[in-house]
Amino acid sequence: MIKVVRTYDFPGALEIEREIFGDMIEIVEAPSSTEEELIENCKDADAVICEYEPFTKRVIDALPNLKLIAFGTIGYNYADVDYARSKGIAVSHISKYCIKEVADYTVGMMLNLNSRIHAFHRLVKEDKKWDFEAFPGIHRFDTQTVGLLGFGNIPRLVAERLKPFGVRIIAYDPFVDKEEAKEQYGVEITSLEEVLAQSDILSLHLPVNKDTEKIINDSSIAKMKDGVMLINSARGGLVDESSIVKGIESGKLQYYAADVLADEDPDLETHPFMQHDNIILTPHIAFYSEEAVREASVETAMNVKHFFEGNYKDAQIVNGVHL
Repeated sequence: MIKVVRTYDFPGALEIEREIFGDMIEIVEAPSSTEEELIENCKDADAVICEYEPFTKRVIDALPNLKLIAFGTIGYNYADVDYARSKGIAVSHISKYCIKEVADYTVGMMLNLNSRIHAFHRLVKEDKKWDFEAFPGIHRFDTQTVGLLGFGNIPRLVAERLKPFGVRIIAYDPFVDKEEAKEQYGVEITSLEEVLAQSDILSLHLPVNKDTEKIINDSSIAKMKDGVMLINSARGGLVDESSIVKGIESGKLQYYAADVLADEDPDLETHPFMQHDNIILTPHIAFYSEEAVREASVETAMNVKHFFEGNYKDAQIVNGVHL
């Protein structure tokens, strides 16, 4: 029998996986956060279902039966994808779950920041002040330019949700057809430099790879408008966190709103973001709804099932193995 090990806890996943796999696949739940735990718990696995666990070269070499690394997330940067390909091991991810939730979160954060809702709330509840002039410089939303770095599934839904507000939307994505983006979504695809320079609100929607890691840094922030509002609901690794702090302290960044940090298990006692009111943090919850939680488990399990049935086209393989 095919053996699959899921290396993290996820509510309701085991029942869903057993229902989808039936007698074809044995599923084992074995939370593993370190390389040593992964090697021990997955040593005889034909496939793993993972999330943020480090499937490094060392781990991959120690798992002789491994044929598939199936991410239960949209991102897959926690595995050495290129090395897995060189070993003939497929890597898959899920691309459809939670895209509505993340789009809703992103647009909600844009509206919150533009109207300073969180700041006025704190003014009233903590400072006991009732003053509409406490945060000047608020502009009508439809006068703003929203920039999107990346124009895949989630930012396309962001663009659809923004249409009724009448904002100008520009995006950077070298893999997207400019005419299609303009005709279907009303979005102007332009250069990275132009998106950085023109955006009043800038939202990140990129995967983390060698080309995008720390794409937001001292240099890119210097190219932005003064007082830009930056939102990251994608991956913490897209930003240089020290550059964010400098941008906030200088006033170049008016706000940085992040649902993700570079470390998935951050030390909130020492993290520098905790010292700044203009850095708005949520604990990686943009994905969350009861519906999305179930969809994640179903989509991941179906990828595994498709793979072992030889239906590689529908297994959402990202590193070209078997394709």
